Amino acid sequence: MVGEMSSRAALVLALVAGVVAPDIADAGNKQPHAKVSRKKTKAKKKKKKKTVSRTPSAKTIANVKNMPHGYAWPPSKQMLAAEDACAEQLASLGVKFQPAQREGRIVSALTITPDADGTITLGGITYRSAFRKGAQKLDCQLALALHGFGEQLAANGVREVKFGSIFRWTNVRVNGETKPFLSRHALGIAMDIVSFTDETGREANVKRDYPAGDPLLLAIEDAVNGCGKFRTLLTPKNDPISHSDHFHLEVAVDYTASR
Repeated sequence: MVGEMSSRAALVLALVAGVVAPDIADAGNKQPHAKVSRKKTKAKKKKKKKTVSRTPSAKTIANVKNMPHGYAWPPSKQMLAAEDACAEQLASLGVKFQPAQREGRIVSALTITPDADGTITLGGITYRSAFRKGAQKLDCQLALALHGFGEQLAANGVREVKFGSIFRWTNVRVNGETKPFLSRHALGIAMDIVSFTDETGREANVKRDYPAGDPLLLAIEDAVNGCGKFRTLLTPKNDPISHSDHFHLEVAVDYTASR
């Protein structure tokens, strides 16, 4: 009886050993869990927008795109003759001005004699700088065109124009992209206009009022594009990125016209 019990006990022990031993063996062979190496996720650096300098380079200056018909540098005899004729005509119209030292690619630089309050008058319309004081250089061709356009501005009720810049040594920027050729500001034949004030004293601001369809601004846009003195007006409508807050007005110059 005792032998039988011993046999049974031995059998139980053997069975237990058979079940437990492998687990114990496995436990002994198991290596500590290796730490999962997580790749450090590099924070995505925000791609900086590549800024293209708007300051003209030698390559930019050599690019003849966007130049008026017949334009050359140094100015040709034909161009100089056209500018002389422009100055004579401007003087005959009673516009007071002074020749100025040439800057950038202005063919014939001048400044308009300011009024007592520092503004200038062309064609009966007051022009006031929005950002800076003092006389600003422009080409005679722009002065003559603005003087001639005064009658149409007055017909639409305009008495004052507030402008941002005229001459500026810069490349063209349209729809947020800098182009590899000179802006017409660099020629002194363009003006950026930020607002127009009418006879009642109401100021129609391009940035604020043009998107709302301001009737005065729309009438001026039509007048500019229809008079034949200027190239197509750049506005928040046809260039909402680079001209969202002003009208870009530039005189249409053709130096081949008198040939």
